[in-house]
Amino acid sequence: MKLQPRKAPRQARSKAMVDTILDAVARVLVERGYAKTNTNLVAEAAGISVGSLYQYFPNKDALIIALRERHVGRMLGLFEDVVAKMDASGCLRSDFEALIEALVAAHLVEPELNRILEEEFPGFHLPISMPVRQRFFEAIRAVLSKHEASLTTPDIDVAAFVVQRMLKALINAVVLVAPPGLNAASVRSEIVPAVIGYLTAQRSNLIA
Repeated sequence: MKLQPRKAPRQARSKAMVDTILDAVARVLVERGYAKTNTNLVAEAAGISVGSLYQYFPNKDALIIALRERHVGRMLGLFEDVVAKMDASGCLRSDFEALIEALVAAHLVEPELNRILEEEFPGFHLPISMPVRQRFFEAIRAVLSKHEASLTTPDIDVAAFVVQRMLKALINAVVLVAPPGLNAASVRSEIVPAVIGYLTAQRSNLIA
């Protein structure tokens, strides 16, 4: 199945059309869920013909992948802005507190859309998502590099990968699947020591 857009928009008019289509697929997904979303409904919501939609996207999954890349890209843009504005004198804890608050805030912008893209869309783990994941990885690595002298992890790339997966799993759990009655703010406050504990834990030299 072809999952890439048929053509990349270059002119302002084409870019506006793609944004209109992606806004429409976001609305349809939230209203109907992944299984009941189709290109006819998206075209109707966008106010265009199905033929016009197919000029840009070959099928439903290509549409949703493009939407997901835009959605996650916007969230990561916020994350990267926080990293870029970090004070050079900030400590490891304060830097990760800022990162986690930014990620939680980003996930809460469109929580139902985020839930559908994370839980219902079967193409979530396709390689097409790798460029955005790499941006997330590089932003975390930049923070770890700033504090490298304070870390006990032997490999900063491995540490960045582990922290990336920790943050994704824990923040998704807080925002998307936290059980009723759980104090989300209290859970968020526990994420920072979990990450700091991993990065600064005493490590024994094991002999094989």
